Amino acid sequence: MRQRHQKEETVRLTIDFPVEQHAYLKMLAAKRGVSMRQYVIESLCENIEQQEAKHIDLSENKFKKALTKVISENDDVLKRLADK
Repeated sequence: MRQRHQKEETVRLTIDFPVEQHAYLKMLAAKRGVSMRQYVIESLCENIEQQEAKHIDLSENKFKKALTKVISENDDVLKRLADK
């Protein structure tokens, strides 16, 4: 696992979490003996490493196709958001 350096530049991320899942997350962190913050960071890093290990191919063509599909399926929503 990657070690975080004290002087590493960071960015704050705020998310809303359902109360029930928050309690479960707190329990999982306690089982590992770490803070919830550390548990979330470690879990996300593990997930990223697993995805990288799978060699997910986000080549330009696949990404463009996926993006085009999302845009076409949500065209009306995107237009309404752009108008706001």
